[in-house]
Amino acid sequence: MRAYFFDTSALVKRYMIESGSEWVIARCDRTANNSITLSQVTLVEAVTAFCRKARAQNLSQRISESERDYHIKLFRQDVYWQYNIVRVTKPVCTRAGNLCRSYKLRAYDAVQLATALVVGESLEMAPIFVSADTDLLGIAEAEGLDTENPNAY
Repeated sequence: MRAYFFDTSALVKRYMIESGSEWVIARCDRTANNSITLSQVTLVEAVTAFCRKARAQNLSQRISESERDYHIKLFRQDVYWQYNIVRVTKPVCTRAGNLCRSYKLRAYDAVQLATALVVGESLEMAPIFVSADTDLLGIAEAEGLDTENPNAY
């Protein structure tokens, strides 16, 4: 059993088949017995990602509204049954703001990373930070986290 912290860019690969999906699906498979932790902001970001796909201008990348709704429903079921959700608290937001002072980060990326760092401090061993964003992975490594990029597989 391994502990993972997935940011949204990696997690949506479980629901939308793209580069790195096979790796993500294997880690999230219940028989793998892995612990999957998400930030509370992922509840918004994932739905947004599915909605963006349904509105995509490029027809080859667009999904139907029924596909969008299916992915949202499946994701929300997994949130209820499989994922550990970490609330975005004042300490997480303060940590995220402090990360922005040191690194060039978008707000939600800072919250994702701050959440993973706070989770790591509460455990004996920090979870592996999983993201498809190479810049964010570099910052996570600079902050002392082990990382994985599903796009590398």
